[in-house]
Amino acid sequence: MEEKELVYAILKRIELGKPVGQKEMELEAAAYADIMEELVDSRMVENVSFPRAGNGTVTVRTAGMKLTRRGHDFILLKESGRI
Repeated sequence: MEEKELVYAILKRIELGKPVGQKEMELEAAAYADIMEELVDSRMVENVSFPRAGNGTVTVRTAGMKLTRRGHDFILLKESGRI
């Protein structure tokens, strides 16, 4: 799936109140952590944390995650065909 399509799919699931875990998105652990970090860095979602184990393993915690205004704007742009 293209990155913009994946971002849209995740944001849309958040908007609809559906789970967006690694299994639901059918992603490998590293790919899931990367895309979620990108969403946080782009300020499209908030309340996501990334605890890291000593061996380099990254866990993504999404309890309380919500869309920001920028996340809502991305959805609107995608649905209107401007992205």
